[in-house]
Amino acid sequence: MADGWPTALRTALRRGQLIVAEVPAALPDRRSWVASYPIRHPDGDTQAFNLFHREFETSHIDNDWCVGPGDGMTDVRVAQARDENELNALLTGWGVDPGRLTSVHPTDYPV
Repeated sequence: MADGWPTALRTALRRGQLIVAEVPAALPDRRSWVASYPIRHPDGDTQAFNLFHREFETSHIDNDWCVGPGDGMTDVRVAQARDENELNALLTGWGVDPGRLTSVHPTDYPV
C-alpha cells in the first residue's frame, strides 16, 4: 500500500504525477525504467495507474532524439492497476521496490 511509501512519493502519486524508477536493462546499449502514469476516473475521486516497463536505446537518450514504439523504445511489459494497493502489488511482482520510485524530473527518463 502506498501509505508505507515515503511522504513525498505518496504525495506525488496522489497528485497524479508521473513517477519512475530506473531498473537494469537487458542489453548494455539500453536504459530501462518502470513508470507509473496516473489515470483519473470520471468520478474524479478515484485514480488508477498505467504501469510500463520500457527500454530505450542509449543513443536516443544521449542525442535527445524522439523515442517511440519501434523507434528507440521497446515496451518490456505493460499493466494497469485499479488503485494504489494494486500498483504496489504489481511493482513488487516486477521486482521493483516502490521506495525507489521518484519524480521524473531528476531522471533521464525520456518523456
